[in-house]
Amino acid sequence: MSYVTPPKDESSPYPIAARLIQGFQEFEHLKDGEPRIGFLYALKPVVKQGRQIIGQAHIPSVQGQLKGVFDWLLAKLFDGTPDFLITLDNEYWQDADARTREILVFHELSHCVQKTDKDGDPRFDEEGRPVWGLQSHDVEEFKATVARYGAHNQELREFIAAAGTIKP
Repeated sequence: MSYVTPPKDESSPYPIAARLIQGFQEFEHLKDGEPRIGFLYALKPVVKQGRQIIGQAHIPSVQGQLKGVFDWLLAKLFDGTPDFLITLDNEYWQDADARTREILVFHELSHCVQKTDKDGDPRFDEEGRPVWGLQSHDVEEFKATVARYGAHNQELREFIAAAGTIKP
C-alpha cells in the first residue's frame, strides 16, 4: 500500500478538520484536548470484505522492537507523533466536492474521542494530556435487517430520529 501526505492547502483535509473542530459542538473534546491529527492519502483502494474503505481513523502505534522506529518515522513525517492518523482514499478525495469532503472528515473525526474512566470522567495521562481512543459507529446493522424488521432497537430508533431532523 502506498500513501502520501496531503498538501497543507485549501484542497487538503487539514483546514476542513480545523474548521470543524473549532466550530462544531460535537468536537469540543478535540478543541479542548488539542490532539495532533495527521492525514494520509491512500494511493490504492483499501477493500475490506468486498467494500471500498474511503476513510479510516487510527491510533497510530506499533508494539515490539519496531515501536521506536515507527514513532520516529511518524515524528519525521508529521513534525511530531500524531495522536490520531486518518487515512483517506486519494481518488475518492480528489473526485469529491467540498460538501462530500467535509462529510468524510466529520465522520472520521467522530471516531476520535477522549477515553473516560469507570465513572465517565475524561481520562488523562501522567503528563496531564488526554488519553485518546476510537469510537465505534453509532449503528451497526444491515439494510436487509432494517428492511425486514424495522427499527428493532433503541440505537436504530435514535438514528432514524436524528435523520428526521435533516432539512432538505
